[in-house]
This record gives sequence, structure tokens and C-alpha cells, in this order.
Amino acid sequence: MNKLYGSLSVHPEKIKFIDRMVADSRQVALNHTAGLSLPQQIQMMLFAGFALLDKKNKYKEACRNLLHNRFNIFWEGMNIPVFADPDRACYYCEIDLHEWAERNYGKEFVKFLENNFEPVDIVFRLAEKSHIVLLNGGGFAGPEWSVRVSLANLNEADYQVIGEQLSETMQEYVRGWKIATHQQQ
Repeated sequence: MNKLYGSLSVHPEKIKFIDRMVADSRQVALNHTAGLSLPQQIQMMLFAGFALLDKKNKYKEACRNLLHNRFNIFWEGMNIPVFADPDRACYYCEIDLHEWAERNYGKEFVKFLENNFEPVDIVFRLAEKSHIVLLNGGGFAGPEWSVRVSLANLNEADYQVIGEQLSETMQEYVRGWKIATHQQQ
């Protein structure tokens, strides 16, 4: 205790259990300026205890399967095939819109997007038309022209809708590009 909590008090042996948990949580979650909240600490304790009891990892496998299903359903909604990857975590999907645009429509379409829009315009348009809020991937060290979809907390069917709506939103940009290209000719 002296070694672990000596920097917190001149009498580390008198530090309350809850205060030690807060101090320990700071070691786990350094990005939380005040450590983990009490509900987060309890949740971590329950997960740790459950992990000790679930020797066959049934819960972990169920979570993994749930996320993989959501991942596949999202990409199905985007009408993009998914290639198997056993190491894929499937907690988030990040869609590189530049890559999507170039693969499907070529460099001229990418130039159209860059010359006429900002990377966040796509997430704003998606939110306006379908009330789906995604985050720009640039804020997560992803490509500037990317969007990020969390697969953590919606129903599976919702991810189909998100994929479909994102695909439809991108098709609106394609239609705008085709109209602009046709008018230039």
C-alpha cells in the first residue's frame, strides 16, 4: 500500500477503499482526468468478476458475434461486400469516402467533392435528411474524408438503415456531380 498509494497520502494505510479504487481507476483510464466514475468502477469490477467466472468466454463470444452481425448488416446496407477478417474487432466502421468515391466513380468525382464541399458536409447532410448522426473520421485520426459508425449500442436493424441512408446520401453527391458534369459539356 505504501508503494501504490504513498504519493497520495502520508498515511496510505488509512486511505478509504473507495479512494483507492478511484486512484486505481486512473491507472486504467489515464485519459479520464478524474479517474473513472463510481458506476464505471462498479461496471469494471462486474466485468472483471464475470470474466473470472466465464471460463469458456461465452459472454465474450456472444458480444463478438453481436458486433460482427452489426458490422455485416451495416455494410449490407451500404451494398458493399465484406471480406472475412478473423482479427476484425467490429466495434467501429470507418468509411473512407475518398476511396469509395474513387473506386466507384473515379478521380473526377473525388475532385468534384473536394472542390465543392468540406469533409463534414456529408455528415451534416446525412443528419439533416435522415436524422442519423455520424462523426467525421478525421477526429479519430482517420482520413479527413471519412465517417465513423459506432457499432456498440443500436439494434441490428438500425445499422441496415444507417448503411442505406449513408449510401443514398453519397448517391445524392453523385447525382449532383453528374448534373454539374453534364452542364459543363
